[in-house]
Formats: sequence, structure tokens, C-alpha cells
Amino acid sequence: MDATVRTSSQLKSVLRRLRRERGLSQAAFGQSVGLSQERISTIENHPERVTVDQILTLIMALGAELIVRPRAHHGPETPDTPEPTENW
Repeated sequence: MDATVRTSSQLKSVLRRLRRERGLSQAAFGQSVGLSQERISTIENHPERVTVDQILTLIMALGAELIVRPRAHHGPETPDTPEPTENW
């Protein structure tokens, strides 16, 4: 499965889909990586609150990988980068 992720909500969907495609419950996946079911739920529901290292660990545990590549240019109506928020 290839997935484009540009937002935390997209990452949330990808993590959940990867886990489910492997037939794992949150509890079973958590046990395999040394985390509780509650922690897996929190990570899936709020990936923006987790470190990149933790996300990468889960992605690798699910047999996937993270690939970063330049986005294709979509024209002047679509900016190449999102506007920064005040939290940045």
C-alpha cells in the first residue's frame, strides 16, 4: 500500500490501516512493540503528539517504511508548503 501523508489526520488513517491490514488489534500490536492498547489508541488518534522516532518505530514494526520526496508542482493555485501556524 502506498499512501501520501501531508497531515496528521492522514497519518492517523495510514497507521490504523497498516495495523488492520496485518490483522492486528491495538492490543496485539501494542504487545508486539511493548506498548499498551491505550498507548496505541492514543498514537493512532493523535499522531501529532508523538515523536518522529516513535512513529518510525511503529511504521517499521508494521513492515512499512517512510519515504520523503519532493512534491510535484501543482500550479500557482496550490502552494508548495502549508502556511505555518502560530504553534510553529
